[in-house]
Amino acid sequence: MSKAKNKINLGCGPLPFHAQHLDIMGGLEGWTLVDKYVKDPKIENWDAEVLLQVPDNSVDIFYASHLLEHLPHKNIEKDLALWFKKMKSGGRLIINVPDMAWLASEIFKYESGQKLESDYFTTFAGDHGLLSVIYGSQSHEGEFHKAGFTEKYISELLFTVGFKNIKTKTGIDAHQMGVIVVIAEKP
Repeated sequence: MSKAKNKINLGCGPLPFHAQHLDIMGGLEGWTLVDKYVKDPKIENWDAEVLLQVPDNSVDIFYASHLLEHLPHKNIEKDLALWFKKMKSGGRLIINVPDMAWLASEIFKYESGQKLESDYFTTFAGDHGLLSVIYGSQSHEGEFHKAGFTEKYISELLFTVGFKNIKTKTGIDAHQMGVIVVIAEKP
């Protein structure tokens, strides 16, 4: 971790990254890529719920896209508090999680026979089903969803652990699902 700016992408998934993530990250240069389940020499196999390899007050930016929903919901506040502890004052946390309000709306559309918003999620179950937004693809141990978020809930959690200047935005992301993107700062 001898980089001028300590930037860590938690739960990064396999390479190559979608352009949307690279835009948010400003490219790969200077980033430590972390994923507990991906076997790649360019990716550290650290546990985002422990981060023993990361000193306290050392991280400038954490980026966690589609990670938080894979952690147990009962641990989320503790995990966010750990990330807060590992960050420098003035550091930023960028989170991207599935939007449960969007999902609820899509489920109601499905139930009433309306066209779903996404061109990818076209059914309730199966490879392109809304159930995978709720429970993950379940294709391997790291692909199970264990938590869900709304804008209000993620904002409250971040505020509770000490983050400030919490900004949320909803939209459709590279996974073709409704998401909440949050940027928060450690004072």
